[in-house]
Amino acid sequence: MEFLLGGASSMCAVLFTNPFDVLKTRQQLEGELIAKQNLKERSYKGIRQSVITVVRTDGLRGLQKGLPAALLYQFSMNGVRLGTYQTAENLGWTKSAKHPSLTPLLSLFWGGCAGLASATASCPFYVVKTQLQAVTSGSYTARFQHHHSGTLSAFVNIYKQSGVRGLFRGYTATLARLVVGSSAQMSSFSACKEFFLRYEVFKESIVLTALASSTVAGFLTSVLMSPCDVVTTRMTNQAVSANGKGLLYTNIFDCFLKIYRSEGIHGYYKGFVPMYLRVAPHTMLNLTFWEFFK
Repeated sequence: MEFLLGGASSMCAVLFTNPFDVLKTRQQLEGELIAKQNLKERSYKGIRQSVITVVRTDGLRGLQKGLPAALLYQFSMNGVRLGTYQTAENLGWTKSAKHPSLTPLLSLFWGGCAGLASATASCPFYVVKTQLQAVTSGSYTARFQHHHSGTLSAFVNIYKQSGVRGLFRGYTATLARLVVGSSAQMSSFSACKEFFLRYEVFKESIVLTALASSTVAGFLTSVLMSPCDVVTTRMTNQAVSANGKGLLYTNIFDCFLKIYRSEGIHGYYKGFVPMYLRVAPHTMLNLTFWEFFK
């Protein structure tokens, strides 16, 4: 039941936040491995221009690109992540009665373990989601687009081209992304919840406590997770050779290095604003639905 509630809450949240995920993906792929000063034209500069570009090229439906894959991804990822963390919390593994000072470290550790498990379960859905969100019928500045006709078609095409390995493309980056993000999100959410519950106004409302805690957790998660998120998007969407090997990046370290050399620190935070606008409300909605369902 813990796993089911975690998955259901995230599916409810992604219905509202998927448009920001589309904008984030487009911004992260624009000007790939091109220095900022050399990028003369940008189709996805800022939230307003990004929305206008998506609507002009793909219509209003473009803002919900890859939604079926995003729903599957969120159910598999957060179902496993929240279910694993809640199980550890129920067993008392996230807190230490004898040594209270160890509690934050335990929360961080089990948040990371939950991220590790969820990365393995959800990686194929993330690959499909990213490739579908990157496709546009208009002018585009990304290096490559995978033209799938739908979610099922994407799974079939990727499997035919690269086998099971293709469905786990960028797995190491996905792993780093979710371990960092999950550790930051779950530990900060728990710590904030305990802090806010000291005040009477929060004791009287579970929803208000969840919203306030999620706002802080969402910001910390975005800051820490953004570099890994950019790398995951780049590795997942890159073009591949006939034998299924990536043509731009050989591994996570190669991707980090190439982004830094070409785009600097700025490259690691491409798409940060839509990412926060997605992560913060998604965290609020996801964890609020989770608390409500529990």
